[in-house]
Amino acid sequence: MRGPGWTVESTIGLVFMLGAVLAVALLAAGAGLIVYTTVNDGTQQRIVQQVETTGDVKRLCIEARTGECIDAMSCELVDPLAGGVSK
Repeated sequence: MRGPGWTVESTIGLVFMLGAVLAVALLAAGAGLIVYTTVNDGTQQRIVQQVETTGDVKRLCIEARTGECIDAMSCELVDPLAGGVSK
């Protein structure tokens, strides 16, 4: 005579156990993604704005940087009479 085989109860228990393991794995992956996005900010682009003066000439320079690399840069003359950027 053979031993006890698969029963309905053991099959349902196995399905619930696999579902529980999958749910825990998804929760751990979600928590890991949340922590990773809040901690990792090394590749964010930032905008740097500064006024450079050479003698009587003033320039407004705007740079887009990622880390220490300058991605884009634009400089325009500042008009001292109008108080803004000359066009």
